[in-house]
This record gives sequence, structure tokens and C-alpha cells, in this order.
Amino acid sequence: MTMPQTEEELVALLRERAEGAPADPARADRAAALGRRMLRRRRTVRALVATGAVAAVAAVLPAVPGDPGRVGPADATLVSVRLPDQVPLPGRAGHLFREERLPLVASRQRDRMGVPVRFRFTALSTDTIYNVRCSVPDSWMVVKTDSPGRATSIGRCGPRDQLGQFDARSAGRSWSGRAHEWEVWVLPPDARIDATTDPDDIDEIAARTGTRPGAWAVGVYDRHG
Repeated sequence: MTMPQTEEELVALLRERAEGAPADPARADRAAALGRRMLRRRRTVRALVATGAVAAVAAVLPAVPGDPGRVGPADATLVSVRLPDQVPLPGRAGHLFREERLPLVASRQRDRMGVPVRFRFTALSTDTIYNVRCSVPDSWMVVKTDSPGRATSIGRCGPRDQLGQFDARSAGRSWSGRAHEWEVWVLPPDARIDATTDPDDIDEIAARTGTRPGAWAVGVYDRHG
């Protein structure tokens, strides 16, 4: 008697037994062996599929950050820097008896240090305030204005407000109501720069330092027109 070679032959043999038809005992033994082999094959396939799925998950898991609260240098561009909508006007501006806040009238943002911002705005008063925020603490900021009384400011910046304010003396007579053009740089904390650096050398220093990830923003606050 020929040994069943396929699942269809096995089913036919089992049907014969169920219907009470005479069957060869040797053929029945071979059919049982075939059934066991088919079962083992199916189990093996399932195991391989499961192993492949686990391997695929294992290959993906390392790409998921273990601690979403930590930000490495390569992820610094993902940190957003948002400027406040208003800042308080300092008392030394001559408004000691009433609290006043100036609104944001112009702003620019970059996602890398070493890339300057050049922007224009119209001054609405002599109380103009600028604010720089940086995602990387202790970054160097350089604010180059067109005001004779305060042409350049160099200092450090971080996630908190870093304010600079004009007044009637530093702004000058032709400040209010006129369009101004500023150039602002933010450089990494280890850039070779200090408070005595010549503003004309900033481009060269930035070129040597190169660009690095690090979001930052600059805003100008002034009275409503």
C-alpha cells in the first residue's frame, strides 16, 4: 500500500476510517507518522515567525531613547525656545510709579549656534528692549545694533531672559519712529570670545568655531505705536 504523501491523502485515509471502510494497518501507521511530521513542521514555522518578530522588535528598540528627559548635543535642535509675549519695563526707565510691560514687536529664531540673525524693525519709543534666550546654557551672545550709544553688547545667555534696554540717552534722538537693522549671533559656550572681543571679529570667530546644534531666539519689545 502506498504511503500518503500529502495532507489530502491523509484526510482521505482518516475519512475512510471514520466511515468504517477497511484500512491497511501499515498504511494507518504511516499516516499517523505523517501527521506527526506535519505537526512538527507547523510548530517549527510558528517558532521561526515568532523569532523573526522578536528580532525585528529588538532591532527597533535601540532607536528609542531610554530617557526622554535627557537631551544630547545631537538633539539640541529639538529643544524649542519661546520668548515671552511681554517683558516688564525696568524702573530706571523713569516709570517708578506704575508697572508697565512692553509687548513683543519683532522676533527671529535659529536652530543652530554660529548662524547669525539679521533683521529689521521699527522702533516705537526710546524704551526699546531686546531679549535673547538660548537652549544651551552659558552660550555667548553678540548683539550688534545701529545705535551710536549702544553699538554692541556681548554676554552670556541661557534658557532664561537675557534683557538689554535702551533709554533716551543710549537710543539717541533719531531712534524712535525709524527702521533699524540688527545683527545677532549666538556662539557655543567654549567659543574664543569675551567681553573685550572686537565685534568686527565675530564673523571670523564664528567661522573657526563652526555651527552646532542649539536653538535660540531674539526678540524686540517696545511700546505700542
